[in-house]
Amino acid sequence: MIKKILHTSDWHIGRKLKNKERYEEFKKFFAWLEDVIKNENIDALLVAGDIFDNTTPGTKAQDLYYSFLSRIAESNCRHVVIISGNHDSPAFIDAPKDLLKIFKIHVVGQACENPEDEVITLNGSSGEPELIVCAVPYLRERDVRIFSVSDDIGKIENSLLEGIKNHYEKVFAQSLKIRRDSKIPIIAMGHLFTHGGRVTDGDGVRTLYYVGTAVEVESNLFPEFLTYTALGHLHSPQKISRENIRYSGAPFAMGFGEAGTKKAVCVLELDGENLISVKEIPVPVFQRLERISGGLEKIFSELESFGNEKESIWLDITYSGEEISGSLQEKISEYIKKFPLLEILSLRDESRKQNEIFKTEKTKSLEQFTELEMFELCLDENKVPDSQREIFMRMYRDILNKLEE
Repeated sequence: MIKKILHTSDWHIGRKLKNKERYEEFKKFFAWLEDVIKNENIDALLVAGDIFDNTTPGTKAQDLYYSFLSRIAESNCRHVVIISGNHDSPAFIDAPKDLLKIFKIHVVGQACENPEDEVITLNGSSGEPELIVCAVPYLRERDVRIFSVSDDIGKIENSLLEGIKNHYEKVFAQSLKIRRDSKIPIIAMGHLFTHGGRVTDGDGVRTLYYVGTAVEVESNLFPEFLTYTALGHLHSPQKISRENIRYSGAPFAMGFGEAGTKKAVCVLELDGENLISVKEIPVPVFQRLERISGGLEKIFSELESFGNEKESIWLDITYSGEEISGSLQEKISEYIKKFPLLEILSLRDESRKQNEIFKTEKTKSLEQFTELEMFELCLDENKVPDSQREIFMRMYRDILNKLEE
């Protein structure tokens, strides 16, 4: 029987930070994850979506993914189940499905018309069922559309939630048919935003929009008979309403806003259909990130402090001193040369006087605007009446969501 399961998600292979490639971090993470699987005697690995950072992963990203899976197939881990997330291409994830299945690696890239195709039965060495997994990938608008775009926002939101609920209920019902009267544990997997979930500023998590409408499901979507629910999409490890409904979170900081935050994978221990424990195993920091803010004296002081440490540190620096320094970039870049392990990825000048000039001129750099703020300015400029703004904003959010997919 399956006794130990590892739950992870949101790898975002191929993601960059301020245009800095992070492949070394991914390599170190996968090597560490292999050790955890070996040392913890993991029987099954669950990966809850956002395998890649975009729908067209590069050669390096693909190589990391398939190399890791090939090594896991030869390890003590007997089963792997992977679902796609909102950043993944469903077709790309599904493409090697038949080949991977030979190695007991099961992937579900896109929602299936037949709910049975999203229910995966994991069998033991003698062929007996030992775990049922409801592997529901990220549900896109086309998977749950039961409304008209002319409907008001309230009706659209209710229809979307109903569509998502109906999809999961069909999959759950199918899992109960397969289990019948046996004591096989059932685990659910999903990639979505659950109400009450915690996000961190700068963690890279986007609200999921369907036809411009933000959708968050309630935790009661997941019934009591489930032994555990393994979720993906939110990047901080956390439980939702019950001990057995969890996000494992992303394995490392997606941006400087997450610098210093805890990252983890979840290890479940089962006794038949009973969940004995859930243990969060902290993920090591493979690339340290630090933020520095203040005047030049404070910035130089902190550079000295970090420079005395024996590890690579990527820096996000914000100058907020009183004096306007036209040669700020040159001064800091020259100062940091004596610390070869420090690297500046972002440097901003937000001095008070500089901001006052911006306010006087009523200007703002493009990078300081979000896509929605830019669109709202466009609506202001064209004097679009309030009665029409809502529908335009909804349509624009829909466009952004489709572009991201």
